[in-house]
Amino acid sequence: MKQNYLPHLAARVFGVPLMVQIDKLMVILEAIGPRIGMREHVVVEGMPVVVTRPAPDDEEEDDEILSLASGRKPYPVTPDGIAVLSVSGTLVKKASWMDAESGLQSYEQIRSHLADARDDPGIRGILLDVDSPGGEVGGLFDLADEVYAVRDQKPCYAIANDEAFSAAYALASSAQRLFLTRTGGVGSIGVIAVHMDQSGWDEKVGRKYTAVYAGARKNDFSTHQPLSDDARANLQTEVDRLYDMFVTAVARNRGLKPALIRNTDAGLFWGEKAISAGLADQVGSFDDALAAVTQAAKGFRQSRATASAEAQIEQGKDEDTTMPQTTETKPADVPNPQGAAPAETKTGTEAPAPAAQPPAQPSAAAPPTPEPAAAPPAAPPAPDAAAIEARIRGEHEEIAALCTLAGEPGFLAEAISKRLTPAQARESLLARKAAKSQGTQISSHTDAAPVGAEAQLNAAATQIAASKHITFAQAYVEAMKLQPALYQQYLAEKSATVKPN
Repeated sequence: MKQNYLPHLAARVFGVPLMVQIDKLMVILEAIGPRIGMREHVVVEGMPVVVTRPAPDDEEEDDEILSLASGRKPYPVTPDGIAVLSVSGTLVKKASWMDAESGLQSYEQIRSHLADARDDPGIRGILLDVDSPGGEVGGLFDLADEVYAVRDQKPCYAIANDEAFSAAYALASSAQRLFLTRTGGVGSIGVIAVHMDQSGWDEKVGRKYTAVYAGARKNDFSTHQPLSDDARANLQTEVDRLYDMFVTAVARNRGLKPALIRNTDAGLFWGEKAISAGLADQVGSFDDALAAVTQAAKGFRQSRATASAEAQIEQGKDEDTTMPQTTETKPADVPNPQGAAPAETKTGTEAPAPAAQPPAQPSAAAPPTPEPAAAPPAAPPAPDAAAIEARIRGEHEEIAALCTLAGEPGFLAEAISKRLTPAQARESLLARKAAKSQGTQISSHTDAAPVGAEAQLNAAATQIAASKHITFAQAYVEAMKLQPALYQQYLAEKSATVKPN
């Protein structure tokens, strides 16, 4: 490792807030300890870090940047147009000369790959392949916002394969759907800062450091003196501020209340427990996540076309009510003035004069010729029923998947009758699971066995799931597509019970 980089490396680890799993932090301290003056035994807030051997200097790093002149992407792309972006190792704002061989990945690199995949029309979807304990705070939240914004442009899924902790979870949760492997974990929604006090070692080896500075807090986090109470309070304030930002971001990403995120206490959640906590959506392999985002990408273009059609309808309504009529026309059902010949429709010219005038009355002045009746404004086009139905169907499909994953398929009818959004449905399902885990009895009219079209859809979905070996949620969506008439009947039955707001 380059010797002139060591002070900068130490400054990125000590006395600054980090969003990294504590076990990984201990490994980092063990690795860099001999290079920055740490000796054999160090204690960090009661946790021992044992430095067993000094590390030799690294070889000179190769600063040459590989050329992309061949046009190949710096990330894998599937034949279906899905970009697989890796988020791995310890995450830092700028990797500088350090690369993946040193176990680091920069937010700048991830952002560059994300922007390329987002802007390339040949890329139809994005999958974040996450295996990281977290890392630095600087640059994280800006990147998380960019991942979140990609949702509006193309499907963006993520998988914890196997770890998505702390800063890595901030990125993974920003995707619209988050998978995790059977051995995968998510969480560690917290912030940590470490101060190294080596004043005891300085005294032992006969060193004494004197700091000359201006500004009362300039020397707050010096490693050559104990951390003062004021410095600790100042650092704690910054940690709390960043923690609020982290909680707010995850709550937005997952559609949950901030209190639920805080209640995780920065714990680690594995497998099904992560699903129950609302921190992930589905346990599955990398192939499962890839298949899901591929399927989402196939339907995304149709949904974008539907949204575009709806926007054009709304624009047409605005134009109908604001655009002045420049063409003189006369509807067929408006009678001509008595004795007047039909006028031809012309633009920008007057209609020809009538062929004959009625005789004037001898005893009185002729009454003024009546003005032609004004044409009524054209009626605005009717809303596109197909577009509205497609949007409603998409919401119902998403809620159906949530209900199945939560083990509450019967909640679908209640969610539809209450006109819940997918985010509201998710929150209600989490509340139901929490209540059940505490032994609370939840009463609902959906506990009764489904009847009518709902029962037929359930039966069809069960049959499809068994024959194709897919989840009930996937089968339910397929059943709705295969039997649109039955789905229409189902909507009609449920809408009959909906009371207007």
